[in-house]
Amino acid sequence: MSLSIPKDHQQCQVCQHAFFSEQPITFQVNDEKDIYAEIVPTEKVEGYDGVMQGGLITALHDSAMLHCLYNLEIHAMTVSLSTRFHRPIKLGVKVEVHAEWVSSRRHLHVLRSKITQEGHVCSSAKSQFMDG
Repeated sequence: MSLSIPKDHQQCQVCQHAFFSEQPITFQVNDEKDIYAEIVPTEKVEGYDGVMQGGLITALHDSAMLHCLYNLEIHAMTVSLSTRFHRPIKLGVKVEVHAEWVSSRRHLHVLRSKITQEGHVCSSAKSQFMDG
């Protein structure tokens, strides 16, 4: 099932336009607390020759985790985000981004995400979001 986007987020340059690839990202729901998307990164996100730029990888994690919160009907903003890079992400090769809700306490929500390519974890992230 595709995830619907709140009206106040439909102008987002990262997830509502063809930012990472030729098409906007379409997040799918795995279950209530887990979402995913597949993209093929293009030269628009190139850093070093043939690989995705690190800051844009972080933006992809942030977008996925935010959409995971949307699936839970939580509207929040990023407070902190920590990204680890395990291996380069090649351009022109499909990647999968997964995000999952971990916990919530008061108005603070903890999530994690990972980006895989060809069966290998290329990057992982943890974040905190605060109700907006």
